[in-house]
Amino acid sequence: MDPNATDSADLGDWSGYDWGDYYARRTDRPPRELLLRAHTTYTKGGRGPGEAVDLGCGDGADTAWLLRHGWSVTAVDASAASERHVRANAEGYLDRLDLIIGDLATTELPEADLVVACFSLPYVPPARFGAMWDGVRAALQPGAVLAVTLFGERDSWAGRFADMTFHSRAQVDARFAGLDVLELTEDEQDGTSDIGPKHWHTFDVIARRPW
Repeated sequence: MDPNATDSADLGDWSGYDWGDYYARRTDRPPRELLLRAHTTYTKGGRGPGEAVDLGCGDGADTAWLLRHGWSVTAVDASAASERHVRANAEGYLDRLDLIIGDLATTELPEADLVVACFSLPYVPPARFGAMWDGVRAALQPGAVLAVTLFGERDSWAGRFADMTFHSRAQVDARFAGLDVLELTEDEQDGTSDIGPKHWHTFDVIARRPW
């Protein structure tokens, strides 16, 4: 889910949401800007691509971009509907793709040079977020780059979905303690989502594990 989604529907929770239909309507989307900035951050200084994790890979557009630019990618998504789209987008690069359909909160991640999670981690419930985050940080190799989108406490979904995780600025800072924060962009805007009008409050963060 992201601010560019425009269709409207009524939904009480995410259990009945048709992710397959959502992915099908977005097959031609470009890679997310956060991913591009994270890639540039990692390769600055001449470092070549290595092992990447796309956590919450969804339709596979970001995974495909990473594969085309030389990365080996472990792509993880909780929705079985993701698999067909990820494999189609990754055609020609399947030898460097490890696709895992599983719970983001419990999937054991491999060691990685780049971990990207664009608009996926907020869907991990609060009671499970801490353990999931520990796993993400444990996967980072020295010098690895982490790029994530988190939802803020003033996001309009914060009062609607109890099984989603929202952060204050202080909580975001605490999540990244011990990492070198290279970029932290907090944004608020009124807009739309795939389930109707929404006030977006987001944090885009790029950080590096120290060497």
